[in-house]
Amino acid sequence: MKKIMLAAAMLATMVFGTGASAGNIGDLRFGIIGGLTSSSAKIQEFTSKPVAQYHVGVTVEIPLIAGLAIQPSVLYQVKGMKAKGEADAVLSKLGLTSTSTSSTTKASYIEVPVQIQWGPDLLLFRPYVFAEPFVGYRLNASSSGFLSNSSLSDELHKLEYGLGLGGGLELSRLQVSVKYFWNMGNLYDEDGNASLKEAKKILNDGKNFNGVAVSLAFFF
Repeated sequence: MKKIMLAAAMLATMVFGTGASAGNIGDLRFGIIGGLTSSSAKIQEFTSKPVAQYHVGVTVEIPLIAGLAIQPSVLYQVKGMKAKGEADAVLSKLGLTSTSTSSTTKASYIEVPVQIQWGPDLLLFRPYVFAEPFVGYRLNASSSGFLSNSSLSDELHKLEYGLGLGGGLELSRLQVSVKYFWNMGNLYDEDGNASLKEAKKILNDGKNFNGVAVSLAFFF
């Protein structure tokens, strides 16, 4: 946790330092942001479906030069996945017994995304595209269905990181954006509970809470 906080502090220092030197500090815009997050995870031999959740937080836009801007945010972000097993044999591979053939997992994070934007100022509005690396720390997680009686929720990685790509539109104090994001790394920690090793191997199948997010921001 200390390493994560230190990394976040260093990132904020770099971002705000760059904004102060490259742009006019008076052009900084602070705001609130929130929206819809739809995510899913690929799991071997299971049918995966997206889970609709949400995000909310604060943001600051730092204009640079030639249409460039940096927009870091601090979000409370909720992601999840829904999986459906087709046969009892699949559940037995997870070492589980259940009357349910589906399960929904949700996890909440404190997430720090940093948008690197480019877009022309057209006076009345500003369209832009962006790349957005992010890092987050898991606060809690829960599962229902066939995973509800296992400890797999506790085995979700504490640290998340990834990349988002998307576009947006600014109209005065309002900003709307859409992005596709990729969480990188395994979904579950391969260390920890040894009895769940086979289950985590099946669950770590290359797609970790990937999805789409739609955000609306209001700047003061």
